[in-house]
Amino acid sequence: MKRFLLAATVAFAFSAGASDAADMSKMHEMMMKMGGPKPETRVEMKIPAPMKVMQKGMMRAHFDSLAEITASLASNDLKKTAELASAMGWTPEEKTRCETMSEVAGQQELLVYGMAVHKKADELAESARAGDRDKALLNLSQLMKNCNACHEKFRH
Repeated sequence: MKRFLLAATVAFAFSAGASDAADMSKMHEMMMKMGGPKPETRVEMKIPAPMKVMQKGMMRAHFDSLAEITASLASNDLKKTAELASAMGWTPEEKTRCETMSEVAGQQELLVYGMAVHKKADELAESARAGDRDKALLNLSQLMKNCNACHEKFRH
């Protein structure tokens, strides 16, 4: 019985390894079709580890807000869209957070990117309050592009 279990375990491990190798081969093929591996070119934000954790949490919260805004626009609830977008807007508290992050990281551009995101949220809220769903959707699209522009430039 012990030999059977050993043989079964070895056979399973071998088949799992073969599957992993096949998956890696597929992944490699897919990467090569996309032009091969690319070097990391984003600027690393040199901030303390606890600050990184806090910032990543805020980014996930913003991403959740974008999902909720998208859902409210899909259901044509412009009042809720305006409320959600306003909560992401350029407030004195948000300004302080963005300024602090820029100073600690030594990257003034962070402030520019942060301001672009949060001010676009204000524009999104305004268009939703005005009842202009199409304009709100365009503002949401630009807001997300503004988020992505920062993530394309910086990394932790």
